[in-house]
Amino acid sequence: MRSSRISVLNLIPFSTYNPGFRHLRAPSSLMMQISVCCIILLQLGTVTTCLPSFQTGEGSGRMEFIKPAMDTVDIGVGPGFVKASDMFKNSVNETVDPCDDFYEFACGKWVANNKIPDDLTSYGHFTELREKVNMELKNLYEDSEVSTATSINTLKQIYKGCMDVDSLNAKNSTELLKKVAEFGYWPIIHGEKGHDGEWDANKFDLTQLMIDIGQSRAIDVFVDVYVSLDQKDVNRRRLHFDQGGLGLGSSARDYYLNETRYAKQMGAYEEYMNNKIRLFARDAGSKRTDEEIAQSVKAILDFEKKFAAILVPEEQRRNYTKMYNVRRFSELPEIFGELDWNTYFKGLMPEDMHFYLDSNPELIINELEFFKRLAKLLQSTDKKIIADYIIWRYTSAWSFQLDERFDDVQQSFLKSFIGKQSKSPRWKDCIAAAGSRLSYASGAMYVRKHFNKEDRGAALEMIEDLRGSFRIMLNENDWMMEETKVYALEKANEMLSLIGFPDFIYNDTQLDEYYANLTLNPEDDYATQVEKTSLWAQKKASAVVNAFYSSVKNAITFPAAILQAPFFDRSFPKAVNYGGIGAVIGHEITHGFDDQGSQFDKLGNLKNWWDRSTLQRFLNRTKCIINQYSQYEVPDTGLKVNGILTQGENIADNGGIKQAFNAYRNYIRKLGHEEKRLPGFETYSNDQIFFISYAQTWCGRTKPETAIRQVLIDPHSPMRFRVNGVVVNQPAFAQAFSCPVGSKMNLKPEERCSVW
Repeated sequence: MRSSRISVLNLIPFSTYNPGFRHLRAPSSLMMQISVCCIILLQLGTVTTCLPSFQTGEGSGRMEFIKPAMDTVDIGVGPGFVKASDMFKNSVNETVDPCDDFYEFACGKWVANNKIPDDLTSYGHFTELREKVNMELKNLYEDSEVSTATSINTLKQIYKGCMDVDSLNAKNSTELLKKVAEFGYWPIIHGEKGHDGEWDANKFDLTQLMIDIGQSRAIDVFVDVYVSLDQKDVNRRRLHFDQGGLGLGSSARDYYLNETRYAKQMGAYEEYMNNKIRLFARDAGSKRTDEEIAQSVKAILDFEKKFAAILVPEEQRRNYTKMYNVRRFSELPEIFGELDWNTYFKGLMPEDMHFYLDSNPELIINELEFFKRLAKLLQSTDKKIIADYIIWRYTSAWSFQLDERFDDVQQSFLKSFIGKQSKSPRWKDCIAAAGSRLSYASGAMYVRKHFNKEDRGAALEMIEDLRGSFRIMLNENDWMMEETKVYALEKANEMLSLIGFPDFIYNDTQLDEYYANLTLNPEDDYATQVEKTSLWAQKKASAVVNAFYSSVKNAITFPAAILQAPFFDRSFPKAVNYGGIGAVIGHEITHGFDDQGSQFDKLGNLKNWWDRSTLQRFLNRTKCIINQYSQYEVPDTGLKVNGILTQGENIADNGGIKQAFNAYRNYIRKLGHEEKRLPGFETYSNDQIFFISYAQTWCGRTKPETAIRQVLIDPHSPMRFRVNGVVVNQPAFAQAFSCPVGSKMNLKPEERCSVW
């Protein structure tokens, strides 16, 4: 399934990177003061100190000071140790009992001392890193030096066009309104023929309108059509048909269907539609009154609510076998006859691909019943409302090609809907917009300047460590039949590791070859640039063979930007790295064996490789995870976590930390001794440091409005539960912090959930 869908909110990230595809947070008052002797030894590179030890208070689970023990430990003083120590000092709240609320213990100080910037709706270590990378990209985009790669220069041209606000203000919505007129006009602002207007119901052609907007923007109104790998044969590509998305996002149906609970949000959306369409109407010299526009907006919104009602909820779309329905191209009119499919595809596909349609190819339809419901909905809806809705969705995709009046209207909406207090600086939006269109060129520009290839090698070594840890977990589990276990091991061994970027982006010639046939003229304005890159992307996606990149499902992929502090640093203690990037790596490996990844074989093909009894035990274990997370109430929302929607990510979180911890202990066994301890954290064992490092991955804050949206559409659990929901299932955590059985962070053995 594709995840890149255009909506009003498509540029609002919850985080830069959530492990699991589709985007990662230190004590002083409790520490014993270091003696003058220790300070002298510090200068020599090793600290020897007398440490207080912790013991568990009677039945409380609290760590309490007792008489200092005379154990001696080495304390690391290298740059990586100092850097990690500083991170921890800014996060850990030692007034909280880690056995009572580990998230508050590990993140409390960070959360208390860091506010969400006004142009963001959530803020954490992932966001900090994203902001850092954004600033680095800004410097690269605005560097006047001409690149030796034509594609990088083209990328900078798009960024420059996006930043040309004066030009956008001068043109207002003129170019967009010209497009709309070419499409046959927009009833809501142009009125109807026979009623002193220009839109003609008798000339309305749904197929042609869908072609027109498809040629200008890749928008999945009603139907999402794309070319992707055949899930049962990843060596070939096929056309895929899926249900379309909504104006508020592809998974936002709950907003539309629960008007009482989400009255504020839907009221803000309706106001946004009215305000934006009124601007268009004024620019077009429309004769329609505000009241008439408001009436039409209500009709559009009522229609979209009906459309939302026929969509299949995301939590019901986790069984890929049920969604794999092969049909011939010639059968499409029987499934959904509202479009002339032959005309539609030939209007969008390059001419040299028309032969493909003439061969009556097989294609994959994800939701057969949805298309039947959609046909009935369209048949029972006034053509004017359908036209209004389609062009509303089309104009909504012009977020950054319009003048500042439209930015102001959108910001007012976002403030009410997700709590965003102010507009983002234009350069941030333009980096995102340009980078999304020429992602390899943007990646090439970044990694050539900021990525250390030695980090890539170190990360690959950790991946092999984690893969070995996963193999051990598989071998030691007692619930899989031998045949299924053997195949799972084969799948783990076949999993590819993709770190950072494809190698070809270092080569100017190969990079430019990838973007062959994409030509921008110096005089092209930003709207033209966007249209040309959209059309190029469509043609690129239609190609049967791609010489540079092959999408392989049985693979783990990490963006280059994540291989840096606070998640990874080659100079960090291993406990910090394994708790940070190590848990992320383990998370990704586990995704190959979660409720969805488990449906694919070692080659990435959709195939059942499970024996019946093992599969049933697996489903029972996933049910435990679902039930556990479904009990968590998300603060400030009045909602609970959707355990079904988030099960894949929760399985990966739990499996990932277990793999990472075991891999770390394996590293220590091979080393033959414990690591040096963090300066300022001498009283914490390295096992404790590992778990604190993991928790700090998820330190962060989220606006209540955005937290609601996250619960409704995000397959990841909120940050707090990515910590507490995980450690309660880890015996190693309870042992490291001496948490008594039955304490909040140490469930009874029979209550713990463990899939892997």
